[in-house]
Amino acid sequence: MKRHLFGLVAAVALAFVSFGCEGDQGVEGPEGPPGPPGEGVAPYTYFGGFGEQCMHCHATNVDNVLTTGHTQAYDDLGDSQTNLYCLQCHSTGFDSQVAFGDTAIADANRGPDIYGYDDYYGVAGDTAAERRLALEGVQCESCHGPMGPEFNAHSPDISFSTHFVGTESTSLCFKCHTTQINEWVNSGHALAAGGDIDAFNQEHYAHVSSCQPCHTSEGFIEDNDPRYATYEFEHEVSFIGCPTCHDPHIGEAGGGNYAQLRNTSPEEVQYTFPYQPGDEEVPRMEGYGPAQTCAQCHHGRRNTSNVQGQIANGYAHFGPHLSPQMDMFIGAGWYEIPGKTYNGVHQHQSISLACVECHMVRDTMLHGEMVAHPFHTWNPTVGNCLPCHQGITDFDVNLAQTVVRTKLDQMAVLFGYTDWADLEANWDSQAPAVLPWQREALYAAFFVYEDGSFGVHNPAYTNALLDNAYAYADSIINAP
Repeated sequence: MKRHLFGLVAAVALAFVSFGCEGDQGVEGPEGPPGPPGEGVAPYTYFGGFGEQCMHCHATNVDNVLTTGHTQAYDDLGDSQTNLYCLQCHSTGFDSQVAFGDTAIADANRGPDIYGYDDYYGVAGDTAAERRLALEGVQCESCHGPMGPEFNAHSPDISFSTHFVGTESTSLCFKCHTTQINEWVNSGHALAAGGDIDAFNQEHYAHVSSCQPCHTSEGFIEDNDPRYATYEFEHEVSFIGCPTCHDPHIGEAGGGNYAQLRNTSPEEVQYTFPYQPGDEEVPRMEGYGPAQTCAQCHHGRRNTSNVQGQIANGYAHFGPHLSPQMDMFIGAGWYEIPGKTYNGVHQHQSISLACVECHMVRDTMLHGEMVAHPFHTWNPTVGNCLPCHQGITDFDVNLAQTVVRTKLDQMAVLFGYTDWADLEANWDSQAPAVLPWQREALYAAFFVYEDGSFGVHNPAYTNALLDNAYAYADSIINAP
């Protein structure tokens, strides 16, 4: 492959950086006027060469990166390899600005660097051709910054965050994945603590080891990627963002996951009663491809003893710890009242990509053509439902959500409250007058409420939970 033609080029480049200390600038050092390259100085800011200059210390990462779509980005352009708008993100070191449809780079729009792909585009001669070949695709330097001209002074750009500081994103992905990050800005992930990164770092969960794996980018990476198990992250933590879910260094061809996702493994429920964690019988979500990444955090996050402790004694934050969508979707693994029958099987479980298919992928117009685009707002649209539910205009199909909301209100009235909103805001599970049977019944209601879909994620399980809980509470409250 042409990737390996650069061994000689890289060796020559490294010859500039491997010997000598001062270079040609003499005692003035880096503060002196710039001169021709000398010892310790490379002839270019961007080496290119598909990471061959990085192999000595980062061989595993370089080998892995070669398995990603980033490496093949230039080849994937096909007939568009002369399209400047595309080349901005399908080559290395391209720092000029071009708009969709531009056929030339205006002098006013040229970037300050003079050794990236854009600086050799349209230039005649063997040297320019060799340099273009060396800078094809998205390489190490595209994300981590140029290695030259002072090779030994290179400090790679590294970021585990995605948020904005002013108008600038802290993400290394922003230059090319602008659309996705502008979508992310409007997502729940980006709006934790009101979207204020300083306020986020002051939240109680931001620096608690048991909370970080699902609340912070650094925590998720440390918990889900063995290579970072001993990595020393900075104290400031980041919102869940691009590098949280996606590993930029390994593709499917290298043994990685679809879309370079860090973890798509099966995830078992946390409330495992009557089994022990890890038992074969424990319900788990598996086989849904990229949706398995969502399942790593969007489950009840409460173990068996915690749930049973809440029911026996009450708890300040009663119910599941937010976002138990995985448990609801698979219809298992939550507190079920003994002696009652629960059915968690439903048609939505046949959707091959589960969360991703409903909350992300849909056709949209991008770059002048209609394509299937994975939206990173994670907000579902009614259009996703139309293949099965023709003619609907909202998610309340056959008034299913209305029925669930009504059942929540009826439960609240049974307990003496005006409606569910009144109960959810004012009920104290630790109050002396509250008995365990009341907590048993209301645990189901809080689970349905925290799921947030009001039945969409699993109509059968939702209604079974609420119907059984109501019947159980009613039989005690209105006992003859």
